[in-house]
Amino acid sequence: MTRRIITAAAAAAALAALLILAFGYGYRDDSHTVVLPTPAADNNGNADGGGFDRVEITPDTVKTVLEKTIVRTESFSRSYTMTNLWDGGENVSTLSYSQNGENIRLSVDDGYSVRNILILGDDLYLWYDGFPGDYRSKLAESGAGAEADRFSGLITYEELMYVPREDILDAFYAEHAGQPCIFAAYKSGALGYVYRLYISIETGLLVSMEKYDGDTLIFTMASVSTELTTPPDSVFEIPVWEQA
Repeated sequence: MTRRIITAAAAAAALAALLILAFGYGYRDDSHTVVLPTPAADNNGNADGGGFDRVEITPDTVKTVLEKTIVRTESFSRSYTMTNLWDGGENVSTLSYSQNGENIRLSVDDGYSVRNILILGDDLYLWYDGFPGDYRSKLAESGAGAEADRFSGLITYEELMYVPREDILDAFYAEHAGQPCIFAAYKSGALGYVYRLYISIETGLLVSMEKYDGDTLIFTMASVSTELTTPPDSVFEIPVWEQA
């Protein structure tokens, strides 16, 4: 019996190690601080804007750090994997995302169909591969980025800015997927789902995200590749049937 218990414990430890490797958890670095601009007083006690404060990333400061230091790149191309998990199964979708300012193009392949979202200024186009015709609309006041996120199922870290302090569970600096990142964990929604995010300090883009129902992982999103160059104009062309 003792041997069985030891064997089971060893297997559980090995599985935990494999999960850590598979999901690429970053390691915590509590020694890192982020520099925030703050007014510096001159000889007369007046602020001249020339000073800096060094702020550690904690649940108390993470929203300030994101607001003051993180700027999301405006022209880039990325690919993501998004995985929905349930007891006994999962579904994996791939998403390609291209942006040049307010022009955004997304293609979401869920294994059954490919949904395309094209945003040109304040115009929205939605269509499926293999089916001529599309849905067209004007964007809501929330703007291009928010509409693209809503139609694609893409989760962004901006939601964290509206989370009450008491629902922010943890935050710190971490190296993750080879990038310096801000990690944040928070609860959101009536069901109290827990989100764990890694946000790139260098690009202002979300590197990966996990969503938990209690202790159960139910959704993941991770960046597969990123190109920090301006996508070609052809990426944002309106489908042929729109030009007829």
